[in-house]
Amino acid sequence: MNSKQQNAELLNKIEAGLKLAIRRLYEQKAANNEMAVICENGVIKHLPARDLLQQQDKK
Repeated sequence: MNSKQQNAELLNKIEAGLKLAIRRLYEQKAANNEMAVICENGVIKHLPARDLLQQQDKK
């Protein structure tokens, strides 16, 4: 395996780990009926974590 393939594989693993961590954060916040703070296109938003979980499930 060359270094480009290794880098791509590592990047995929990092992205999967970040997605899992964000999902767990939203699940924890949703269980406590809390809001999550996100930034979309430079705009800071406070949204219910349950709504963000539903958006992730649709993807």
